[in-house]
Amino acid sequence: PVRAPTVFDYLAVGLGVLAIECFYLFFLTVAPPQAESLALALETRLRPRLAAARKAEAEAILDQGGPGSGNWLWDSHGRRPLPRTIAARPSNKPEIFLEPGNEAVALELLTSRPYVRAFALDEFSAATWSPRFMPAEVSPAGRDGRIPFPQPAGRPGPVLAFRIFHAANPAGQDVLIALQGLRSVALPRVRQVAPGIVRLDPLDNPGAGYKYDCVSQPLTFETFAARGSLASLAPSVDAPEHLLALPRDPGLRDGIIRIAAGTQGPLEQRLATLRRFLHENCTYSLTVLNEDGLDPLENFLFHERRGHCEFFATAGALLARALGIPSRIAYGWSGGRWFETQNLFEFRAREAHAWTELYIEDVGWVIFDTTPPGALDAASSSIAGPGERAPLGSGTFLDYDDGAYPSLGPWPWVALVAGVVCLPLALLIINLRRRPPRAPDPDAVRLLPDPPRYLARFKGATARLGHPMPPARTLRQHLDHLRRHEIAPEFASDLLAYHYGVTYANAPANPQRERDLTRAIKGWPG
Repeated sequence: PVRAPTVFDYLAVGLGVLAIECFYLFFLTVAPPQAESLALALETRLRPRLAAARKAEAEAILDQGGPGSGNWLWDSHGRRPLPRTIAARPSNKPEIFLEPGNEAVALELLTSRPYVRAFALDEFSAATWSPRFMPAEVSPAGRDGRIPFPQPAGRPGPVLAFRIFHAANPAGQDVLIALQGLRSVALPRVRQVAPGIVRLDPLDNPGAGYKYDCVSQPLTFETFAARGSLASLAPSVDAPEHLLALPRDPGLRDGIIRIAAGTQGPLEQRLATLRRFLHENCTYSLTVLNEDGLDPLENFLFHERRGHCEFFATAGALLARALGIPSRIAYGWSGGRWFETQNLFEFRAREAHAWTELYIEDVGWVIFDTTPPGALDAASSSIAGPGERAPLGSGTFLDYDDGAYPSLGPWPWVALVAGVVCLPLALLIINLRRRPPRAPDPDAVRLLPDPPRYLARFKGATARLGHPMPPARTLRQHLDHLRRHEIAPEFASDLLAYHYGVTYANAPANPQRERDLTRAIKGWPG
């Protein structure tokens, strides 16, 4: 620096940094909604198909009276068609809370990936999943206050006790929600309307939401395979026909059979190969264009080859059927976030998930998740920070803003005003403290041109060593002075010969040699 810094210099720097931080805070809090509006306007103009798909999804949610629990929608007949195009934007809204019954249950859920199931659909036709409805069976609670859901005696794995909290669906389509492999629930009564759908009774006070205790015995394909229990797995010969049915479209059906026929080995190995095929050939995406308007599953498997978890689960179920294994698709949530201070797992709308379930004799339904692991947030539940609390309300089930972010009130505008004040002050101080330029001497006459760069750099180097070169001293005299003090550089003779040759002997300038001299001066003293 041309002078030592003072307190005013530090003050100017501090005000400048504060102004930048205030502008940055204002931008991050005010600009995103405007940027989102601009992005939607551009999408409507540049990508009308995606904009139309997004609008259709929003209208479907409104038609159903709101997203309700699970962010999964079906039509008035209980059917869920695969969308031809996708432009999904998952919400950050909390939907399900799970309270483990004890520390062992919490540890089991933290060391594995929990799958919370809302319902399952088992019939697939015309790119649409639907339930196999049956006459509603009302199941009242027994003397112990619980309703049993028997599982096969040979089903392995830990039995987990837990409590479920969730809001009431404004459309009145509330279903029983629990960890996969439900064994019992503490409710007065439920109505089973399909093999994979259990209805809850409406609440007298819907704002309070549902709260009930469950016991489940979840089982995944990986856990079952690790026990060596899949070695005897064989195609089913007496399974219901609808659990083995393939698409009626000849091209799509033949394509699925061809993929399944390309696998070899025991049935367990063939299933793992099919899952690897989906991971390697299809991409997880919340955006699907399907510009040719193809069948959604055909577009996913053979053309665009991208889609979200529902496409992977559908493909996994039909490929398993091609091997002779009964299958269906389940909808719910997976992963979640653990809040130790409240002993709660939280599942948000963005963690809504779909997976394949396989039916194995003497075991029951087993989770066979074919979505690529990298598409999910983590291999297990995430853990909240120390002291962080889940957004459970006190008076109602949820006291939570759908945006999931608290309002900052007037503070962004306070930051903007502070930035507007601090930045001019910083510039004013810098301007006042700036060193005034030296006025030129009007009587001075320039007899010699400016020294070449290598000479100016050499003078600067000697000055830093404490031996500045006076204006009246020649280069030769200055080098002799340095030799007397035993600090002359090794390139002194080369520097002197070149400079005198160019300056006094009319030798042509050599740019390369000057660059070499400049480089040598930069490294001196070493």
